[in-house]
Amino acid sequence: MTDAGRILLADDEPTFLEATADLLRAEGFSCETVNDGESALAAVAARPFDLLITDLEMPGNANLELVRRIADQSGGLPVIILTGYPSVRSAVACIELPVAAYLTKPVPFPDLLDRVRRAVTRFRSYQVMQRTEERLRGWREEFQQVGRAGGSQAPVDVFLALTLRNVMGSLTDLEQLGRALNQQAPSAHPCQLMNCPRGAQLHEAVTETIRVLEETKGAFKSKALGDLRHKLELLLTHV
Repeated sequence: MTDAGRILLADDEPTFLEATADLLRAEGFSCETVNDGESALAAVAARPFDLLITDLEMPGNANLELVRRIADQSGGLPVIILTGYPSVRSAVACIELPVAAYLTKPVPFPDLLDRVRRAVTRFRSYQVMQRTEERLRGWREEFQQVGRAGGSQAPVDVFLALTLRNVMGSLTDLEQLGRALNQQAPSAHPCQLMNCPRGAQLHEAVTETIRVLEETKGAFKSKALGDLRHKLELLLTHV
């Protein structure tokens, strides 16, 4: 079974901890368990996770201390809060933190599973978007550096190499985003993402690459580049 997501489950009730972890593993998730806040922090610092599920009243989470520290160190890791003692005070406090859900024990497993899947999908999609934005920023900086170094004489093949490398990397990011979203909606096609706001940037980059390949085909008599241009044209035709 494919890895549906990496989950850290923190709770000081051993029976609930292991039973819930086993159920999540049966659904394809990789699930690690800890029984206090300090162990949870250590686990998050050591390994990447897609979601933290934590008990509200366990040791090391007084006044949502664990959730606040996780928010500071983990770069937006979503958290699902479980509690047998819900209160307005704790629910309101969660609004200001990266809490994906606030659930009261006992939680029917189908309800928990639905929240888990949605949280993991959003976080994985967010991570891909962050990588894509970083790639686009780096791409612009590389072009600016080449332009400053070579001025009007900057070789076309350098620009072409940068464009191809970054476009292919962006397409890889797009594929990963499609896979992340398909965790929730298997019927969705990754190519539909070309129509989303950030996907439009990737669409523009692919279009520009095709134009450059067409304009330089006389200078670069390469069958491989011609085939690549054809594949990119087909990609845009079918989105």
